[in-house]
Amino acid sequence: MTEKSQGSVVICGLPESGKTTYLAALWYVISEKRDPNARLKFDSLIGFDHKHLNEIMRRWLQAKEQIHTELASGKIVSMNLKDGAGRKVCMTFPDLSGESFQEMWEKRECDPGLAEFLRKCDGILMFVHADKIRRPIGVAETTRHATGLAGGAAAAGPPRDWDPKDAPTAVQLVEMLQMLRCEALQAPARKLAVVLSAWDKVEEDEQGITPEQYLAAELPLLDQYLRHGLDRWDVRVYGLSAQGGDFERDGKTDDEDRNKKVAGIRALEDASDRIRLLVPELSKDLTEPIAWLTE
Repeated sequence: MTEKSQGSVVICGLPESGKTTYLAALWYVISEKRDPNARLKFDSLIGFDHKHLNEIMRRWLQAKEQIHTELASGKIVSMNLKDGAGRKVCMTFPDLSGESFQEMWEKRECDPGLAEFLRKCDGILMFVHADKIRRPIGVAETTRHATGLAGGAAAAGPPRDWDPKDAPTAVQLVEMLQMLRCEALQAPARKLAVVLSAWDKVEEDEQGITPEQYLAAELPLLDQYLRHGLDRWDVRVYGLSAQGGDFERDGKTDDEDRNKKVAGIRALEDASDRIRLLVPELSKDLTEPIAWLTE
């Protein structure tokens, strides 16, 4: 019997975009076999043990804020998943802190280990924190701040030097995706799954809005690039709430409303019930974006 061909997905995103929370929830679902209808099942870890995965899963189960640290194994978490036909899918999380991806924008550099995975991946799973989008600042707003016309004195002291981290979220993401097509990388991936994490925050304010509509409204530059750019991505947009609501922040327990929400999450009999994935229909299958990317 010939071996099934293997697909490969690289998961990317700027720092604190929801990648670690997704990995923690995914590890719980697939390691505990909580979703018998999931499109992909766990097969094996690649050059990595369970210690870190179990730690982030424990914090996720307790609805605690994840600690974003680099991995002692060399910034890479890879695991094999398997579909119903026995075909393996390699899922790779390079640098959970997101620093490698931000460096692509800030320094025009790519970590060699990350570059190796990007050069052979079939699909990109890109995370965007829907509640932490840095939007462009208009000329009028900048002028008001500088001259004090907004009702107060202008900012004291010399102007602060611009930092690449200050760039709008959409600018950083578009540039990062364009770099994947540069001569040095030439990433073969053509399929892109955009995951808008913290989707529960969006639903609190924008009931009924779809992930595609939210992307177009809040990240118009990215939306236009994906629709009409020369790189011709095959795109699907997801809304994801992997945490299910607020989490407990280390050292901060005086927010009564947050504490009630955290208690509600912890009270769920099955922690996977907190997961909401809009695809656009509602689902709990965290492997769905990966399966779509490697179809």
